[in-house]
Amino acid sequence: MLAAPPVTLSVWGVTLSIPLDHLLVGLAFVIPGAWLGIAGVREVTLRVAELHRPERVVTTGVYAHVRHSQYLGGVLSHVGISFVLSGLCSLLVTPVMIVVNFLIARKEETELLREFGKVYEIYKQQVPMLIPRLRAKS
Repeated sequence: MLAAPPVTLSVWGVTLSIPLDHLLVGLAFVIPGAWLGIAGVREVTLRVAELHRPERVVTTGVYAHVRHSQYLGGVLSHVGISFVLSGLCSLLVTPVMIVVNFLIARKEETELLREFGKVYEIYKQQVPMLIPRLRAKS
């Protein structure tokens, strides 16, 4: 079986040679990851995303499917970039990154429960934390 030639990119005087299969797999993670992160920030507004001071429980857009879209997007993008750059060591750190994101999300949820009470509790019961459901809840 013949291997596809690598894709060569030159950016700011640096030339990268990326195996085509790594590029394709990486983009399959980076594109949805970036979309989730950006959509999450757009939904809550940049001000809230930066300051972590929500004024209400956001349950629309990506937040109707997953409570922590920005963290999920970050993990997916990390995995994708690791593939693109053939970074095995970076991929090995992924489980640690997932655990850290999970712990931060749990801390945030404690604060959101304190601030929004029953409203957030209901939202928490209806929407998964980090992994969206593949089909609608009956």
